[in-house]
Amino acid sequence: MAQDTSPSRRGVCVVFVGGTAPTSEIYRSAIDDLKAPICVVAADSGADHARKLGLRVDLAVGDFDSASEATQSWLHRTGAEIHPHPPHKDQSDLELAMEASLEKGPAAMYVLGLGGGRPDHALLNLMVLCDERWQAAPVFGEADGCWITVVRGERGLEGELGSVVSLLAVGGPATVSTDGLLFGLEGEELSPTSARGLSNVITRSPASIDVTSGVVLTLQPGMGRLSSV
Repeated sequence: MAQDTSPSRRGVCVVFVGGTAPTSEIYRSAIDDLKAPICVVAADSGADHARKLGLRVDLAVGDFDSASEATQSWLHRTGAEIHPHPPHKDQSDLELAMEASLEKGPAAMYVLGLGGGRPDHALLNLMVLCDERWQAAPVFGEADGCWITVVRGERGLEGELGSVVSLLAVGGPATVSTDGLLFGLEGEELSPTSARGLSNVITRSPASIDVTSGVVLTLQPGMGRLSSV
């Protein structure tokens, strides 16, 4: 795995967080088609997940109240760049990890291990993915085998024919058009409090979604591969 993560190379940051541990298959499906260098970033106990996958962590961020002592020692031994933070802070470990990743000038950020745990953590993590701070780099995520894409503007969506994709507006209404989905949208407004975009179906791959205003999360449960940048 390439480790040159200078902004001039436009590398990709893969961020591990401390939810349900992603399998090696999930990790491979995220990176297999990537041509850019990869920087592995860990948010606190996300370092445990990266270590179990046999990956070298380039950057570890957080208050480290949940990463195992063995993993923390391993981070120091393997030369990871470590950004410690106090436990009482205004930002989550995920936010801090994404901020640190953004400083690398990545072409994209892939956030793995978002599932499981407390519902408030899970919901907030999805909201954090959509923050406008990261809009310079496409953001993708994974939670319990569900692939997540943050969509601003136009993006293609890969998936098996007949597979489910849900479109959720975040932070306010979003104006959306689609092509290649069973229940098509043509300049329609999706509300964050409506189920209008729930459980659509891919009829052509890649399908496309065009968000002309607002932000949309697409969620694809059980998807085998993640659409690449």
